[in-house]
Order: sequence, then structure tokens, then C-alpha cells
Amino acid sequence: MINVLMDHQTFDMQKYGGISRYFANIYHYLLDDSDYKSEISLLKTNNFYLGEDVFSKNPFIKFILKKHKKQLKYNRKFSAKKISENNFDIFHPTYYDPYFLKELRKPFVLTVHDMIHEIYPEFFAPYDEFSKFKRLTINRADHIIAISESTKKDLQKFFAIPDEKITVVYHGINTSLKAKLPALSIVHSPYILYIGDRAGYKNFFRLLYAFKELSLVHNNLKLVCTGNSFNPVESEFLIRNNLNDKIVQIAASDESLDALYQHAICYVSPSLLEGFGFPILEAFANNCLALLSDTPCFREIAGDAAIYFDPLSIDDMKEKILQAVESSSIKKQMTAYGTKQLLKFPLEKSMQGTKDVYGKLMR
Repeated sequence: MINVLMDHQTFDMQKYGGISRYFANIYHYLLDDSDYKSEISLLKTNNFYLGEDVFSKNPFIKFILKKHKKQLKYNRKFSAKKISENNFDIFHPTYYDPYFLKELRKPFVLTVHDMIHEIYPEFFAPYDEFSKFKRLTINRADHIIAISESTKKDLQKFFAIPDEKITVVYHGINTSLKAKLPALSIVHSPYILYIGDRAGYKNFFRLLYAFKELSLVHNNLKLVCTGNSFNPVESEFLIRNNLNDKIVQIAASDESLDALYQHAICYVSPSLLEGFGFPILEAFANNCLALLSDTPCFREIAGDAAIYFDPLSIDDMKEKILQAVESSSIKKQMTAYGTKQLLKFPLEKSMQGTKDVYGKLMR
């Protein structure tokens, strides 16, 4: 039996999110495999994909770690202790903090999700140590999983890593189409959908400029954004451009997110760079038309099943969204392509690819 230990990092960072869902999928998948034992070094988590009670059955621990700051502190201590004991076969850290390097005596697999910090350093704080941490863990990893060929190519551009040390394992999803859900009562008008983080390289402000011009032509059109509430800079931009009543922010659960996809005119991602683009598969699973930046990664994942635009051109972005708004036949055709493209990314294939990497390290 191969014993795989994952750590606390991404589960402390995310309640919802693609990276924590990825590792939760691995954890649950290995639990059902008699050849594997999976463990996550957590005392308490609020992560949706794990379920709090799995890791905090002890009511005393739940009470002591009620505040998130304490949860972070003690999860890290607990992880460091588990790693120092080395009572496992393979370690798979869930992010790039190198805190474990001195104590670890077993092989470890590192999943690299993207190289955005390295390609666009101007979008990040000058004292951010993320790239340093990432370099340290990449250079020490026994094997690396890249989540797309684009990510592998970017990774090898910055680090002299031989092909045999990197395996591309795509994310996976349940490829069955989602059950039809009623529209959310909070949105009463036709809308386009934006998912997740909006910082820097996500190119959100160009989308806002494109939407502002669109809304002059289609006055009842809304832009629905999920994720965190608008920050002060975003809020001021909306006020100054008279967009407050046209843009809706929703903290969406997985189920409400499915409903948002299903009733949207389209899902739009203007990002300058991504490592994979998991929302693309979610859009396909919900028969939602995807409009994407014309980047190598998005082309790799979505193929011919999406409409692409130049992420640096507000006019091109606007024209492609307008095309989706005004042509129902395009949506019907492209969502049919999306259903076929989705079949290339089953969860089972992703999990088997991950197990194959573990198996290599145990030979």
C-alpha cells in the first residue's frame, strides 16, 4: 500500500477554488483505492470540498480553532510535525511554501498550476516571496505534475527541467451534463458571466470597458461576477462609469454557480494567462457558451468549442460578446462542440494520471 500525505496549505487558503478542489479530488479518490492510503495534515478546515467535520470531530479542537488565524497557525504546526515523522511514502504539498524541505526524507511530487508570477511579475507586490518559494520547491521536487502542455512549456522556459521529470496531467471533471436548475432570483435580466479572481493578469478592467460600451447598445444587459466583493478601486470605477446598477457580485456556492452558467448568455474569461482554465469545463458541463482570451492554454483546453478574442483589444472583446448576445444560433452550435470537448477531460483519467506519477516514484 502506498501512503500519500498532502498538507494544509491550499485548504487554509481556499474555501472554494480550483486548486483545493483538485487536491480534495485526489484525497477522496485515493480513499477508495485499496492500494493507497491518503491523508491530509489538517486539524481543522473550512474548505467546502473536504467538509469540516471530517477533520474536526473533536469538539475541543473545533472550539479552540474557531478563529481562522489560529486555524492557520496550528494547521501549519501539525503539518510540520507530520512531515518530520516521515511516516508516509510520498508527500504531495498542496502549494509552494518550502517549510517542509529541511525535515522531509521521502520523495515529493509538486503540482505546478501556472507560471503567471514568473511571466507577469509586474502584477504582483515587490516583496511577494511566492516566486522564490516556487523556485525552491520546483528545484527540489522528485517529480512535477504540470496541468497542461502550456504550463509545462512555460515551466521549462524558466527552469532546466528534463522531460522525464515532468508529467502533464490535465484536470478532470464529471463529464455528465449538469441537471437543469432554475435561474437565481437575484438576477432578473440577460447577463454575461465572469468567474473568480479579478486581480492584475485577469484583465478584468478591459472587460469592464468592453461591457460599458456594450451596455450602451443593450441597456438591460448585466455582468454577473462571482468571487470576493468588489475592492475599493473596482467600486470607484463602477461608480465613475455609471455601472453600479449593471454589475452584480455574487458569492456563489457550487450549485448556484451551475445555475449561473446555465442561464448566462455566455461565460467570459479575458485573462492574459492561465495554467488550465477549469471554469471552461464547468461552462461546457452546463451548456454555457465560452468566450475566451486567445491564449495557448485556452486553445489547448477548449479547442474549437469556444469563441476567442484578443485580450488586449477592448473592441475585439466587445464585438465577440456582442456576437454572443445577438446570435442564438452561435450559442447552440458552440455548446454542442463544448459537450464533445468535455469528454476529453474525465475525472477518472486525471486521477489515474496522478496515480501513475506516484507509482513511478515507488519503483
